[in-house]
Amino acid sequence: MATTANASENQSLVHVKTLDASLWWDSFRHLLTELENVSVSSDLPPPLEKKLKENHAWFLDTVTMFKPPDQKSREALDSKQLKIGSHELNIQTHLKDTALKISSLLSLNEVQSYILVERSVEHNSLASDSMLDELLHLVMVQYYIERQCLLKCTRQILTHALFVGSRSKEVHAVWQEAQKLISDGLEDRLLSILEGLLLSNYPEHVDVDLYTLWAEETLIEDNLVLDILFLAYYECFSTCSGKQWKKLLLLYEGAISGSFNLAKLAISAEAARLIYYAKVQLLLILIETLDLENLLQMIHDEIPFRQGSVAFSLVDIQEMDAIVSGIDPSQTREAGPLILSWAVFLCLICSLPEKEDNYVLMEMDHVNYVRQAIEAASMNYFHEILESNIWKELDGPTAGYRSVLRTFISSFVASYEISLQLEDNNLRLILDILCKIYQGEESLCNQFWDRESFVDGPIRCLLCNLEGEFPVRVLEFVRLLSALSEGSWPAECVYNFLDKSVGLSSLFEISSDSLVDGTSKTVITHLPLHVPNIEGLIIPRGTRGQVIRMIDRNTALVRWEYAQSGVVVLLFRIAQELFIESSEEVLVTLDLLSRLVTFSLTVCNALMLTGKSSCESTSMEGQQEEYGCLDVVEMVCNLVKNLHPTCNGAAVMSMGVSILTKMLKCSPHPVATMTMKANIFDVASRMNPFHVLSNGLTSESWLLSGKLAKMLLIDCERNDCSLTLSVLDFTIQLVESGFENDVVLALVIFSLQYVLVNHEIWTYKVKHARWKVTLKVLDVVKKCILSISSSKQLGVVIQDILLSDSSIHNALFQIVCTTKQGLEKLYLSRLYELIDIEGLQLAISSGLDILFDMLSLLSKDPVNLSTFHQAILSPMTKPIPVVVAAISLMSSFQTCKIQVSAARLLSLLFVTGNSSSSFAFGNACLGLDNKQICEFRGSINRILSKQSVWNEELIIATFRLLTSAACYQPAFLAAMITSKENSTLCDAPSEKYPNKADCWLESKGKTFVDAILHYLRKSDDFMKCKPNVLSNVLNFLKAVWQAAPQFTNFLEQLKNSENFWKHISDSVMLISHKPDDPSQNLTRVELRNLVDKYYCQSDLLEIISYEIFMHKKLLHVELVLKETSELSKDQVEKVDRSRLAKDGSICGLKDLLSTWFKSSLLGDLIKSYAWCTYNCEMHLQAMVSASLFSVHAMLKLKGGDMGSLSISLIEKILALSEKLINLPAFSELLTRYTQYGYSQGKDLQHLILSDLFYHLQGELEGRQIDDRSFKELLQYLLQSQFLQTYLCKGHADLQSHIKDVNLYDLSRLQSDIGLELWDLLPEWKASKSVAEKMLHCLDDINEMVLLMSSKLSALKALVAMLSLYGDDSSDNGGTISGMIPEQLTLTCINYTCQSLDATIEFLAPDLDVSQDVLDILVAQAELLLHLIKSIGENLSLRFCVLILKASGQGLKVLSGFRSSDTGVKETIKLLLMLVLFSVNLSWMKTHLAAGIATDSVVGTAEASTLILGLLPILCHCTQFADHYKLALTAIDMILRGFSAPATWIPIVEKHLQLHYIVLKLRDESSVATVTVILQFLLTLSRVREGAMMLVNAGIFASLRGLFSKLSDDQQFSIIHSEGSLLNAYDKTEKPKHIWGLSLAVITSIIHSLGDSSLSTGIVDYVMANLLVEKAFLISYYLSAPDFPSDDHDKKRARSLKRHTTLSTLRETEQTLVLICVLARERNSWNKAMKEMDSQLREKSIHLLAFISRGNQRLGELPKRVAPLLCHPVLKEEFEWCKKPSFINSRNGWFVLSPLGCRLDPKFSCISSRTTSLVSKDQLDDNAYPAPQTHFSDVTAIQIYKITFLLLNFLCIQAEGATKRAEEVGFVDLAHFPELPMPDILHGLQDQGIIIVTELCEANKSKLVTPAIQDICQLLLQISVMSLHLELCVIQICGMRPVLGRAEDFLKEFRLLIRATEGQAFLKETLKSLKQIVSFVYPELQAEALI
Repeated sequence: MATTANASENQSLVHVKTLDASLWWDSFRHLLTELENVSVSSDLPPPLEKKLKENHAWFLDTVTMFKPPDQKSREALDSKQLKIGSHELNIQTHLKDTALKISSLLSLNEVQSYILVERSVEHNSLASDSMLDELLHLVMVQYYIERQCLLKCTRQILTHALFVGSRSKEVHAVWQEAQKLISDGLEDRLLSILEGLLLSNYPEHVDVDLYTLWAEETLIEDNLVLDILFLAYYECFSTCSGKQWKKLLLLYEGAISGSFNLAKLAISAEAARLIYYAKVQLLLILIETLDLENLLQMIHDEIPFRQGSVAFSLVDIQEMDAIVSGIDPSQTREAGPLILSWAVFLCLICSLPEKEDNYVLMEMDHVNYVRQAIEAASMNYFHEILESNIWKELDGPTAGYRSVLRTFISSFVASYEISLQLEDNNLRLILDILCKIYQGEESLCNQFWDRESFVDGPIRCLLCNLEGEFPVRVLEFVRLLSALSEGSWPAECVYNFLDKSVGLSSLFEISSDSLVDGTSKTVITHLPLHVPNIEGLIIPRGTRGQVIRMIDRNTALVRWEYAQSGVVVLLFRIAQELFIESSEEVLVTLDLLSRLVTFSLTVCNALMLTGKSSCESTSMEGQQEEYGCLDVVEMVCNLVKNLHPTCNGAAVMSMGVSILTKMLKCSPHPVATMTMKANIFDVASRMNPFHVLSNGLTSESWLLSGKLAKMLLIDCERNDCSLTLSVLDFTIQLVESGFENDVVLALVIFSLQYVLVNHEIWTYKVKHARWKVTLKVLDVVKKCILSISSSKQLGVVIQDILLSDSSIHNALFQIVCTTKQGLEKLYLSRLYELIDIEGLQLAISSGLDILFDMLSLLSKDPVNLSTFHQAILSPMTKPIPVVVAAISLMSSFQTCKIQVSAARLLSLLFVTGNSSSSFAFGNACLGLDNKQICEFRGSINRILSKQSVWNEELIIATFRLLTSAACYQPAFLAAMITSKENSTLCDAPSEKYPNKADCWLESKGKTFVDAILHYLRKSDDFMKCKPNVLSNVLNFLKAVWQAAPQFTNFLEQLKNSENFWKHISDSVMLISHKPDDPSQNLTRVELRNLVDKYYCQSDLLEIISYEIFMHKKLLHVELVLKETSELSKDQVEKVDRSRLAKDGSICGLKDLLSTWFKSSLLGDLIKSYAWCTYNCEMHLQAMVSASLFSVHAMLKLKGGDMGSLSISLIEKILALSEKLINLPAFSELLTRYTQYGYSQGKDLQHLILSDLFYHLQGELEGRQIDDRSFKELLQYLLQSQFLQTYLCKGHADLQSHIKDVNLYDLSRLQSDIGLELWDLLPEWKASKSVAEKMLHCLDDINEMVLLMSSKLSALKALVAMLSLYGDDSSDNGGTISGMIPEQLTLTCINYTCQSLDATIEFLAPDLDVSQDVLDILVAQAELLLHLIKSIGENLSLRFCVLILKASGQGLKVLSGFRSSDTGVKETIKLLLMLVLFSVNLSWMKTHLAAGIATDSVVGTAEASTLILGLLPILCHCTQFADHYKLALTAIDMILRGFSAPATWIPIVEKHLQLHYIVLKLRDESSVATVTVILQFLLTLSRVREGAMMLVNAGIFASLRGLFSKLSDDQQFSIIHSEGSLLNAYDKTEKPKHIWGLSLAVITSIIHSLGDSSLSTGIVDYVMANLLVEKAFLISYYLSAPDFPSDDHDKKRARSLKRHTTLSTLRETEQTLVLICVLARERNSWNKAMKEMDSQLREKSIHLLAFISRGNQRLGELPKRVAPLLCHPVLKEEFEWCKKPSFINSRNGWFVLSPLGCRLDPKFSCISSRTTSLVSKDQLDDNAYPAPQTHFSDVTAIQIYKITFLLLNFLCIQAEGATKRAEEVGFVDLAHFPELPMPDILHGLQDQGIIIVTELCEANKSKLVTPAIQDICQLLLQISVMSLHLELCVIQICGMRPVLGRAEDFLKEFRLLIRATEGQAFLKETLKSLKQIVSFVYPELQAEALI
């Protein structure tokens, strides 16, 4: 393809041919669109002004700038490149050949032909090698379009300049350009062009179609040239010289005589119509250039004829007269109007003062000219001109042409006497002409009623003459008034002119006694005189009158001096049923009334008041009526009701219904009531109660009689469909009024199921009227859809019909289901006129909008699809599927409105298709073929690449379409934006260039990615001027990132573009910090721009979040692949150097984020986002203003004045009024007012409402209401939710990416109020400020909510981004993560706390707080939580106090709200989490601060006080199921932090419902929180008072109930089953250790109660009811696993028995603790546990035997066989697996446990490379069998704790038996408790001594850690107890020590003593050890060590 480029670029090496720059032109189509889009009241924008200057030569010479062929241009095409001015052309051979053919055919320059062919091929779906005829036709059309757009540009410039008028012309660029064109001789050039066009020869050797095209396009150019000429001469823009007038005259003469080629061009109906129009234009130009208006002005000002005062000289006039006199009107009828105009001109010239001096003028016989013209029926020709359709079909300066005719008729009337005789046909003709001139031209009507307009003076005189004969002569008078009423002010003038009539006329028999003065022709009536045809209207006797004219010898037409409103007279004449059938007068009068009420609501309101009673004012001037009442509404209703189905009846009904429609708008309630009562449409009434539905509407009452349908058909066939339009308008108005009854339902269903479905097949007299009907009935559908949400009963029926009636669906689909190609063919077809095509386009756009609205408002159940949903999604929809049609219509660049509507519908179709199971959307490409997808891609590229005219609405709609596709149909969007198919499609031989625009863009390198990048690179400009556009761009990109896997290639191209992250972020993130409410200082536009800017930032932050998340995911997947694959070290290093690590875009993002967090940007963002802009006062003021309005409306309604309020609003106010009056406070006021005697004959309710109104007004002005009763009334009004029905019910659930949704629907509220009509209602006008105040306050609320929503969105996005950026869970260095600097974090925490405090202040339970406030509070809490987590333990105590204050205050306030509110739940949850973190950190800081500086002590005291103050609030939170888990955890943490229980015990006793918490242990729904409850109870039980509280609360009964749910199988499955274990840990972070915690609570209670009697009872209860009942659990936890063997057959069978967890080991510990505590109570134990005693000892001994086997040293183990499997399960355990050993022992269980503490294979997916501390290559036979970790050490320690408790239990048993033996004096071996064998005890002794020895030796030279000290103490105590038991075995059982045991023990003991030297922490334990050793091994007493 050819390309254009700037000449400054480097030229290629090929030969460049330079040509004249005038050969180049930029397309005038776009320039014309820009000119037309500029308002004529404003100046041109600078870029457009520059274009005008650059194209001045083209505007001046117009079509002559298209040059003829020449040899130089022909030779230039042989070059490969041309340089034309600043442009370059690359010549392509296949286009050159086509261009030469075009040049020959059109006689157009070869180079310009090439440019034309290139552009035609580029912008149309046509290949350059298409059929020649098709290509010729296309290029010819494009050529003439360019020529005509050029001419229209010149015309538009002159039109705009004329509108500038008398204003400051020199500052308007368009005026200057127009003046320059005129001064450069535009008129002469146009005359030459016109003459050339009239003489042009037709092309030869072309077919009929091309010849017809040439003829029509040439005539269109004639018309355009004549339009420009007319504008040049219009209103003296340029003065026409005599020479020019004569040239024009000759052209006109040639045109009408046939001397030009016009007759040859009349080869089609369209051509003939254009020829006729050209002749009319020439005629009107000739009349305009005669300057009749100037002559009238000269006559008015008595200015004589002089040289220069008239444009023409005497010589010119003589020469012009000579030409005119030579024209014979009898030969051509078009000559008559010209001769008549010339006669009027001569008459006016001769009427000037001092005319006697101009003998030449006096000799010209203008009377003869008039006679000739009248004989030639010239007036009829003017009438025909005005009746023709050219004024409607063509887009010329119609108002100017009508103005010329107006001036001519006015001049004619002024020049010649016009008779008012009824038989004078010329008068009728002139009046008809005047009516047609003024009707439809508001500017001319305004001039007529302007007294300063002298031009209309003669016509005004004619009107006054007609008024003098009223009401005798009604028809002509009313018709002229009707025509003169166009526009609001003219309509008021007409009404006033009629209403202030000073007299009435009538025929009167003159007698001698009635004649008062013969000279003055004054008469008097001596008897009351009845006015004919007006029953009841009588002229009083004694009334004088003036004879207007004599009818016969005795009868005269008299004008009586009796003032009577002409409006009333006309109404009374209509009211006479006698005149209904006599037609014309009623028709004309109704036409006048219809036009008056249509143009002016002021007149409409005045008309309704007219004639109601003699005491009422009937005119706007206050004139009094003097006779009976006349209800205009009732009169019109009766008139319409009684009409017959005839042509005339249809016309009358049309106007009657139109009048009722306007009156219904003015006063909805009375008019609707009257029309429903009159039943004007004969709605069939069904009173059978069985037909009544639940909604109050009858099931079949919508059936209308056939009269209305019949009249509609008659109206369309014989009239202009005005009745159909009126009925539809009436239906719309009824629906808007909110009236709901059978008549409204009948009209709605009639409109939908009859008119909409059938109107397409009706027969139309006026062809184009069909589209008016279509558009109007579509408006009805729109209005019905909008009414669904606000209508209670009607909406249900309408919704059901719209969703289920397939005939309605088919009617809509017939309108919209077409394609772009189908529309384009209409332009080329001669069967369709332009007005039809435009009507179809408007209907398609409207139909698409309706489908969008139906999907938006009616899609409530996406699962059960209605008939409508199935039809709209079906691929079988006829004529084509809706999706296919909408996608095709996106390419309809002729009408942007269709594109916008199609884009909006597609957006919603994608959503609906995604939510349905329709197979239509199962296909990734929605059932489209490749060509359709390519076409759609081309359309999108063209829209976004600015290849079409910039249309902001279309750009936004397109991006929203793309966003919807990305969210809901990503596969389709991926197929659409992929460039891969472009080359395939475009190169396919069968489908070559399916979309040339797409392929052309691709050839230029303009892909979809380039289009998006263009917007991002221009983000600075968009951010300043159009942030809403940029917001939609970023929103689309966010959606793409959400579905990143579908758009990998697209995202890679975006991110790898140069400086992508810089372009997307630099301008977006620049918003200055505005902590205060910015809406107070911003205009509406600025505020909306700020909202869009916040949304831009929100989208950007979300994009970054998705990118960080996606990058981390990819790194994790890569890491897992490396972990699970068998790679060598070198291969792993290669994988580490993957493309992710090298990704430049990731580096760019890292640098960007690093820059952000090093600067103050984060703080600025938080300051911008976190501050809540909610204004309580604004919200309260809005509610008070709404209450004030409602009370004001109540007062009006009580007085019977409905005003302009809609019926639905009236019903709401009446219902509210009734509830208000029934309040006790109102009753109290009634009593009080009665007692004080305030009534004074007035309605007390009205008086109280009036006082309430003024109280509310004072409240608004800042004066508080003191009276309690009135306060209660105000509170009720505030809580009544009067405005609830006006809340916007958006469709965010369908399109979540749509953001611009207001809180209140002010347009509907304002419509229901009818505020624009209040000025017309005297009783309402004074209080208009009340409604305006309410609307203003609600508008402020809307703006506040918009701003809040945008900031909230940005705040949530920021929190998400910070969370992902700060989450460095992966150890891979390539991740995008980092830490925020500490000081910046603290600053952010400080400001966030301030914001949180400020937001909490807005919360009050009695105020209707917006959900947005709670959402902002949630986001602030989340941000604060993240900041706290990020800084961790570095948070100072001062900041902890800040956070505690804010969160505590929030909990205090929110505790008074309804807990069922979702927003409240989420907020309280986050605040509790803040409390948890803050309390935890506070205790840490408090303990660290103990004994430090005074400031720290003060801070500690403040923190403690705050924390203690939180306890009552937290106790209150435990009452709610959603919060008690967190609340209990917080309380537990607080209680554990205070060392003195006396500080918190009283608070807990008073505020905590402990009984409720204890009962939850038995509640099955609380299983998930049992662990938390038990943990809290454990803390509480450690204090004696707490233990007593628990006992009193029934803790043991609840625990027993809890244990009863744990059957043997259930508990086994919970603890032992691998599957259950995994499931439990997948769902929760911590397992539910119910058993262990429960036992811990019991143990703690027993300990706390001590030796009290209560303690003894508890011990007995626990043994009898808990331990015995759960013996199987005791047995389970004490069961010892089998030690591993080398026997492989046994290993598999025993493997399951060796599985455990660290949590299970701890529960075993807790079980033993309780057993030890209970075992000390010997009496109770012996009674309760005698059945279990032996079993417990046996289990304990077996478990000790298992543990004692762990004395192996390194190298003594079975090869890598774990004796016990204890895999990590919890998160902290996995973390421990990553940490090294902290004990570092190579003996005992410290070396055994690592074998079984490695990761479970089931959790291998969680592992990472860093988890393994020893690699595979490092493991060999001499190394550790398994690496020792922190987790393995913890497991080993837990085993030794269990060992200690087991030995303790056995020691207690042995001690008890020994004491019994001492008591009885002998040892009863039969009942002596079982004790471990010596070898078991030896193993335990050895482990303890060896490990302690090892640890002390290793830590001799350094400080021993507390952990090592503890384990050493524990192990030595184990050794001591095992020695005690060994001594018992030796002494009681008589067993001797094992041979050699003493020597081995001595050796180890010596090492121990030596190793522990200097370890003071072991002094006491070693002393005990030495003591027991001396008893067990007495032979060692001689050793110095003992």
